[in-house]
Amino acid sequence: MKRAFGLVCVLVLAATPALAQKVTIDYAHDFDFSGVKTFQYVDTEDSNVKNELMAGRIVTAIVRELTEGGLQRVESDGDVVVTYHVTTAERTSYNTTSMGYGGYGGYGAGWGGWGYGGMGTSTTYATNYTDGTLIIDGYNPADKKLVWRATGTVTVKAKPDKQIKQVDKILNKIGNKWDKIIAGQGK
Repeated sequence: MKRAFGLVCVLVLAATPALAQKVTIDYAHDFDFSGVKTFQYVDTEDSNVKNELMAGRIVTAIVRELTEGGLQRVESDGDVVVTYHVTTAERTSYNTTSMGYGGYGGYGAGWGGWGYGGMGTSTTYATNYTDGTLIIDGYNPADKKLVWRATGTVTVKAKPDKQIKQVDKILNKIGNKWDKIIAGQGK
């Protein structure tokens, strides 16, 4: 009985969608980032999180990460203009578990003339989840062209306090990747 319960637990864990953050960075290779010392955060009504509480938390986390990274926030005329967007997609994962026993595998009595047949059942479970992607853009204010984009995708947790921890982890990973890029160690 313990073995069957353990097997079910393993199958349930394997059936859970991936929870790790996937982070990517793209940037204009011809833009001189060495001159960037300040940033201006600009909100966009169309694409930011509709929940004002979560939107404020995300902005606070982005500003904190940028200032901890050595940039100074200004209200106007920043070296780069920063904004964010969030996209979500509803997903479903299907997983099938089977219980039972098989039969003898040689030729003989049984279905199709092979084996002795066995008894078992299979059950398919559908797991619904939301994938969320945080997109942070940096623009050159002189020509309003995108010079930097970071994205982080994660399976969104239900509780707001866990969601902001997910945002913090994404921002931390983005910061670590950016540090490697600046140090010349690739993406």
